[in-house]
Amino acid sequence: MNKATLTRIGGLAAAIALTATMTACSGGQSVADACKIANGEMNKATSSISSDVNSAMQQATQGDKVDFAAIFAPVQKGLEEAGKKVTNESVKAPLTAFATEFDGFVKVFDGFEMPDLKNLDATDPAAMDKLKAAQDKAQEISTKAQAASAKLTEQGKKLQDICNKG
Repeated sequence: MNKATLTRIGGLAAAIALTATMTACSGGQSVADACKIANGEMNKATSSISSDVNSAMQQATQGDKVDFAAIFAPVQKGLEEAGKKVTNESVKAPLTAFATEFDGFVKVFDGFEMPDLKNLDATDPAAMDKLKAAQDKAQEISTKAQAASAKLTEQGKKLQDICNKG
């Protein structure tokens, strides 16, 4: 898998996390309170996402196995926690929609496994087939991640609009 594809996947992942951080508002009973709660939970959940993505990308390029979907588990947990604490329906509905789209984004990475690039034998046809399959899967993930990113951005904007009006 070439570094450009890995970088693109990492960049998309970081953009999604950033979108989640920027668009999740804060919260409680009022819209403002509900947005404040959501924002606080998301800030906690995304505090290490950039370094986690960078670390995973480095591990993957060094041949280590990386569970790409697990990188986003803290964000999913943060969205879950925010959903439990936010009771204002005006905020809860778009927050839930955003969380659902984020779960779909994470599922894009399920089962993706990088071949061991450090120990790759370029003369072994089976190894090269495995590398080609991984490159194809990475391209598929990139395409699906871009589509998921667009949906996340749309849901995030709805949430942000409510919080900005509240």
